[in-house]
Amino acid sequence: MLTFQYHLPVNLLFGRGKSDLIGEKTALLGKKALIVTGGSSTKKTGLLAKTEALLQENGVACVLFDKVTPNPLTTTVYEGAELALSEGCDVIIGLGGGSSIDAAKGIAFHAVNGGDISDYIFGKRFSDKALPLVAVPTTCGTGTEGNGFAVLTNPDTMDKKSLRCNAIVPACSIIDPLLMTTMPRQVLASVGFDALCHCMEGYLVSVAQPITDLLALEGVRLAAQSVRRVYKDPSDLDSWDALTLASTFGGMVINTTGVAAPHGMEHPASGLKDMVHGEGLAALTPVVFEESIHGAP
Repeated sequence: MLTFQYHLPVNLLFGRGKSDLIGEKTALLGKKALIVTGGSSTKKTGLLAKTEALLQENGVACVLFDKVTPNPLTTTVYEGAELALSEGCDVIIGLGGGSSIDAAKGIAFHAVNGGDISDYIFGKRFSDKALPLVAVPTTCGTGTEGNGFAVLTNPDTMDKKSLRCNAIVPACSIIDPLLMTTMPRQVLASVGFDALCHCMEGYLVSVAQPITDLLALEGVRLAAQSVRRVYKDPSDLDSWDALTLASTFGGMVINTTGVAAPHGMEHPASGLKDMVHGEGLAALTPVVFEESIHGAP
């Protein structure tokens, strides 16, 4: 008997040039935005300045929080949430790669709920409330724009775990493949493999279901074809579209299915050693799959 549930309340705006809508869509959610980003890339590409200008044009005040690092820390979330509260921000914008958006999700959650965020990560406390979030990804790998996960590292214990709840599903995700084209090739290779892994793992786990299977298989096809093409030819915009879509599909898949052993092993490793997530997956996935096939061919 076939029975399943699929729930993912995220508004996805996908396409080249969609980043022009950042101001308009944020204005529907709040009057003062905290922009959460890293220290350099969105400034170098001009995306941060563009975002600030679009917000101003649409009557949205903004405050900048640019302290996010790779493998974002719970302490960074606390600092960002404190700034959001002290400045009276009522909407959060995650601008950048997966780390920036995950940090933005954590900030949106903590600004409303307070306390020790690890209690929510480990299921000791629960909440379905957070500030509204606009996600604007600039890398195509984590798929965080399409799910309710925020991967955070506790610097005291070095535990790297996911905060998971519907409250941090973005109210609006603006997915512009043109924003991906400034990625260095090393970053592209890493995030592209992450996107592929999300789709593969989500398809193979026991809780997969018809909708996630459809998304996962199409995500695998798109990622496998496009990542090599854009690596060789960064001007191939159609392949950028495909890889960006594969990343979003992967995020949507794992929101329902979760991940499998490669991610389960990589998260503790990168929490302890601060390694690049996609590179850790690339080292682990072939070995794990070769071993796993004997138990579940």
